[in-house]
Amino acid sequence: MFQVGDILCERYRLLEPLGKTAIGHQTWLADDLFSPIDVYSEPKKQYPWLRWAFKVNQVFRPKIYEKVTVKLLAFNPQLSWEQFKLFEREAKVLQGLNHPFLPRYRNYFELSGNAGNRVPWFGLVEDYIPGKSLQDLLEQGEKFSESKIRKIAVKVLNILIYLHELNPPVLHRDIKPGNLILGEDNNIYLIDFGAVQDQSSVTNISFTVVGTSGYTPLEQFWGKAVFSSDLYALGATLIHLLTGISPTDLHNQDYQIEFEEKVKIKPYFQAWLTTLTEVKLSQRYHTAREALTALKTGATSKKKDSRNQIIKSGNKDKLKTKIKLNKTAKSLQVIIPSSQLKLFTQLFKPDITLINNQLDIKTIIPLVTISGVVLIPFSLIFTGMMLKDPSFIMASLEIMGGMSFMVIFILLLLYIISSMGSKTCLVLDQETLKIQEKILGLEYYQQEESKSNILGIFIHQFLQRYNVTINTRKMIYQLGSKLTEEEALWLAKEIEDWLK
Repeated sequence: MFQVGDILCERYRLLEPLGKTAIGHQTWLADDLFSPIDVYSEPKKQYPWLRWAFKVNQVFRPKIYEKVTVKLLAFNPQLSWEQFKLFEREAKVLQGLNHPFLPRYRNYFELSGNAGNRVPWFGLVEDYIPGKSLQDLLEQGEKFSESKIRKIAVKVLNILIYLHELNPPVLHRDIKPGNLILGEDNNIYLIDFGAVQDQSSVTNISFTVVGTSGYTPLEQFWGKAVFSSDLYALGATLIHLLTGISPTDLHNQDYQIEFEEKVKIKPYFQAWLTTLTEVKLSQRYHTAREALTALKTGATSKKKDSRNQIIKSGNKDKLKTKIKLNKTAKSLQVIIPSSQLKLFTQLFKPDITLINNQLDIKTIIPLVTISGVVLIPFSLIFTGMMLKDPSFIMASLEIMGGMSFMVIFILLLLYIISSMGSKTCLVLDQETLKIQEKILGLEYYQQEESKSNILGIFIHQFLQRYNVTINTRKMIYQLGSKLTEEEALWLAKEIEDWLK
């Protein structure tokens, strides 16, 4: 076991243990001996003529170092391989995060068996965030008002928007009062990424079930965490802060959290919290951005009633839609108008890859276009300038103008054709998911993967329009771009029903 004063890697001096320590795990507050703090940096700038006095004073006072958090994991027989994988994944994911209210990755190291009772240890170093966890405040009898809970919700949702919209998305999977820090600067920080999951790391073979009882939704225990799983955990956390009662003591026989009689809050905020913590995925907010918009606008009750009405009815006859759907017991086919810009994004996608030692056709098209429109006319103009021939220069300008007009005409024609005949075709059968992009019946893009990779069906709102996405372990497939809310809800329900 490590003790106060121990120095790890000749750099990190342990000061005091942090939090509750599990078997084989330790978390310490430490000094980073490689990062001394110059307490006189600002006075030196203000009073440069006293610089020598500050240097002398610095010699006679103890050095101050930056504080860090050191998380240690013992590689012993009691440690499961899954625990080690989670620890390594936390280090890997933290390296890719850059957000002011998330801990910053600083280092990852290994200690040989000579330290820590002859057991190898792995260490993860990140920024120390001074403050108190919301769990500590609850245990100290802190009362959280509705307005304070709303502010906490907004701050955490903004963090989740950042995490969920990364590529690949990052799921925290363990949001609870103990992992939310009220910093000394009065901001909320989300810590402890020990249960984190980036969707690129999920496999078809096994799942690691992580989370904290009471804050973890049912689908996460089944190994199918999605964006709204983090939203459920946030809702359970906010309810705990409001009522002072753990969510495990508020579950009814259907595992729904019942808190309405425990606290008096505004009806729209109560409806918003209820939607966050719905047991059924289809009745929750699908994204953090959607939940934040609903919280700020206060339009939660109306939205939820509309959603439930459409979901319960499932009646396409009441909808005016261009979506074509063909559903059987063995397959589902959906044909939906796609964005006019999808053709351009595929044609001019900057994907420079080699296939059989040859450039992909997706790369040749933009290269030829750019060289034809820009390089050739400019080379002619440059040649004319070198020859000092005005007529040659004018001819080159005319060629440039003609080629530019031709390219603009072709792009405009493609846009018009795309707006009239661009379709997205989704085909689902018992084993595969296939997405095709077609224009006037001709296929120009196709992607196929296993149906077992599907993580969930989501609805996204942009201004007054909606789209439906199918999130898999590899990609996010978008269906439509200008759907009405009723179309999006109906389409999402049809796909979810077929997948059940």
